[in-house]
Amino acid sequence: MKVHLNNTELELESSSTLNDFLSDQNLLTATGIAVAVNDVVISKSAWNSKSLQDGDKVVVITATAGG
Repeated sequence: MKVHLNNTELELESSSTLNDFLSDQNLLTATGIAVAVNDVVISKSAWNSKSLQDGDKVVVITATAGG
């Protein structure tokens, strides 16, 4: 199964939840992030129930300080 993370294609051995995917990418403990799948923002409370599908596009945005 192929999933895109911030425009980088990744190969996954099997389908997984968004939570599992973020954990595998060492992003689960990151603070100040927002996650969208196929241009839809997914709330953190839904990461465990959101299943990823072949071809999904995951975008992770990190908040930064400054202006």
